[in-house]
Amino acid sequence: MYSTHQKGIFGELAFSLRLIERGYSVLQPINPNSSYDLVIEKDGIFQKIQVKYLSSRRGVLRIELERPKRKTASYRDRGIDAIGVYESTEKRCFLIPMASIHTATDFWLRLGNTKNNQKKGIHFAKEFEL
Repeated sequence: MYSTHQKGIFGELAFSLRLIERGYSVLQPINPNSSYDLVIEKDGIFQKIQVKYLSSRRGVLRIELERPKRKTASYRDRGIDAIGVYESTEKRCFLIPMASIHTATDFWLRLGNTKNNQKKGIHFAKEFEL
């Protein structure tokens, strides 16, 4: 089993590799205490990315947008442009623009269809997959 720190490193590396495969340039800050994990560039557009290593539960990913125990500003307040997610079970990557996130504390991403085929209010992973 990996430690939380190891999962973070693994997630950033796997996510970076996927971005490179998709034609992005990937930059990493020298300061490990930076407010973001990566800067990506494609077609002259730069974005600050916070990367999350997550495992799905019942086909859903929960992305926490705040860290109440650490007393740091929310990702939105820290100027993050997008959340990058490495999903460890199926080894999939997602890039979610902050403009798509309208909640303050968390964002739920569904990997497949709902049992009742509900579509309204559901964020499907395929919209954000790299």
